[in-house]
Amino acid sequence: MAENPLITISIPAYNLGSYLSKTLDSILNQTYQNFEVILVDDASTDHTPDTMAKYADKDQRIHTHYFQSHEGVSKARNYAIDNAKGDIIVFVDGDDLLEPQYLEVMARGLADPSVDLVAVGYNWGWRGGSGTGNQFREVSKTNAYASINRRGGDFGGYTWNKGFKMSIIRDHQIQFDESLDLAEDLLFTADYIFVSHRFLFYPGALYTKVSRSNSIIHSATWEMRSKEQVVRRHIDEMARKMQP
Repeated sequence: MAENPLITISIPAYNLGSYLSKTLDSILNQTYQNFEVILVDDASTDHTPDTMAKYADKDQRIHTHYFQSHEGVSKARNYAIDNAKGDIIVFVDGDDLLEPQYLEVMARGLADPSVDLVAVGYNWGWRGGSGTGNQFREVSKTNAYASINRRGGDFGGYTWNKGFKMSIIRDHQIQFDESLDLAEDLLFTADYIFVSHRFLFYPGALYTKVSRSNSIIHSATWEMRSKEQVVRRHIDEMARKMQP
């Protein structure tokens, strides 16, 4: 990988109100500036598209796309994967906040050609976070995979605290399952770790998860929760077939 790799930042946007501008400001304020943003509006009914257009006009690294009907976060993230020019991709939720070193740490860890994935610490309300520290530590494949189904774990199955190599995603045709509204991130992470080998964890909390009362995690239906349980069982079954 290049010494100064391009990072693609995928952001799905749906009725994000004033949250999106704060998220984008935290991206523009990064210490590492070699990035592109793929910002996908999922047929918002508020002023989210106007915010997107304003930031795209201000910075040519921000690329916008507008769905004509509501398609869900998985389709928005898959659009970013299909159109990414970066060596690395990160999946940021459009209502969350990044510490200034978030991209720098991703680039530094993944610059090593033997490293397949970097995860960073985070803050998330009552779930807490991952403490402090500025040294990478190695995580075994077994422990990385086991953490996916462990709620509130440091490494976790979340996509937003991780940097993924586009070469691995393309080589193995890894995509988000567009039939899922919940646990799509867990399944994506599981598919990625399953075919990967070396993982680093940076304990400093560089990502802040912002809780919105109308977010999908708070408004999930019984059917969504049922599908989530199917996904979690599938991840456990995959673990039994995994090569270390």
